[in-house]
Amino acid sequence: MVQYLQKLLGTFSAHNFRAKWQNNQLKHLVTNLPQNHVITVHDYSENYKCKERDELQSSYFQKTEASLHVSLLYRHAILEVDGVKSTLEDPYIVTENFFVISEDEKHDQYFTFQVQKYISEYLSSISCHVHTMHEFCDGCSCQYKSRHCLGHLRKSLDELGYNNLIRNFFETSHAKGPQDAAGGLVKNQTDLAIVLGTATIQNAHDLFEFAKSNLSVPKSSHCKRRLFKYTENINRNFRMFYKPIPGIRSVHQVVVDNDHLLIRSLSCYTCNNCLEGNINECENTNIIGTLI
Repeated sequence: MVQYLQKLLGTFSAHNFRAKWQNNQLKHLVTNLPQNHVITVHDYSENYKCKERDELQSSYFQKTEASLHVSLLYRHAILEVDGVKSTLEDPYIVTENFFVISEDEKHDQYFTFQVQKYISEYLSSISCHVHTMHEFCDGCSCQYKSRHCLGHLRKSLDELGYNNLIRNFFETSHAKGPQDAAGGLVKNQTDLAIVLGTATIQNAHDLFEFAKSNLSVPKSSHCKRRLFKYTENINRNFRMFYKPIPGIRSVHQVVVDNDHLLIRSLSCYTCNNCLEGNINECENTNIIGTLI
């Protein structure tokens, strides 16, 4: 019994350490984001159940649902877009909320890839030249962390237009953050408009039109703008099938390096070498292990 409790305590301590470590890496990266680097924090919000202010009783059990994917973007400010320019001497990080709304209710790696493409297209449209994209997300296997999700990262790098792509995973049950609040705000404001009789949301496209017209400009200074994208269908006409990755559940960072995937048990952005992209010279290998 004593040995069992000791093992349980050790597991709990390790879990808490990984949770704090991963969250600290994100905070440090946002604060010290290199030029031409962008951070995205991905999350699927719970589907929104479309409704009307005055509806038939029978429709309560037959509500149309809309998928809502939330991404937080952290990037350096661009003068023509943000009215201020971020420089090495005076860095200025802009936070944006990027939402993809769809009638497609299947939250899988194909949906995630469509979100990645929309974000890449947006960054290109504002002349944000991205050398390295840092993604943070939870460990949901069908959306972000299966062998197919990670294998496709390697294949899609050229299509997304980045030189490097690094995907980081929060510790299990510790992925809550501003991305959840952003999704909740959109749904709450939509519900409020319906109650007040200023909006009728019957489908995903109605939700998109309402959000784009009424929620694009945030009242909080923590977010520069909210961006909304609508997609009716998700392309699933390409095959994703890759070899299994041993110990994938314990992986917290995946680095796409040319045509290879490099994995680590934990992320590292607190050492200067990893922050500058020299991941093979990491100063914290005694804590996070080596690349595989």
